[in-house]
Amino acid sequence: MSCVIKSISPCFETLKAVDGEVGHIAFHQARFDKTRKELYGTTQKIVLSEHLFPPKEFTCRVRVEYANEIQKIEYIPYTPRNLQTFALVEADIDYAYKYCNREALNAHLREDVDDVIFTCKGELKDTSIANIALFIDGEWKTPLRPFLEGTTRARLLASGMIKAELLDIKSLQKSEKFAIMNALVGFKIIKNVCIKD
Repeated sequence: MSCVIKSISPCFETLKAVDGEVGHIAFHQARFDKTRKELYGTTQKIVLSEHLFPPKEFTCRVRVEYANEIQKIEYIPYTPRNLQTFALVEADIDYAYKYCNREALNAHLREDVDDVIFTCKGELKDTSIANIALFIDGEWKTPLRPFLEGTTRARLLASGMIKAELLDIKSLQKSEKFAIMNALVGFKIIKNVCIKD
């Protein structure tokens, strides 16, 4: 009898480097270590900072592709995207790790909006590229169970700037402000946000 072994997609870390300095690397290292242990079964230590040499001339997106070992590192000039319009999309997606294979997320993107906000069984999750936060009753709140636990989300939770709570469509409707967060944009409040059903 033949045994079919399901291959696991490589994962990647996205870091931001400004003038050759990589930001918040400890949080990326923590996720890198956790993913390599849980997904690929390795505990051999790789120190990310010893492998990263971003150019000092410009701000760049550092993309580290890896499985049990680092496979590829790219330094890509960073140009911020203008995200203003979003569509709500109900989907049950397994993206607990930052897989290189993003087909499950990309399949739901739409041409009439800048990005989508995923919900699953009524719970708010993420956009396709960022975690989200809502300003409600004087506090910034982020979904308790996002598809992907981002490094900026982890950092802001640790600092107490945001709190994790169960959020749904009603939470979105009563929020006063809307923000996205990831390693590249940091914590970005989007003014005049438009969210479509």
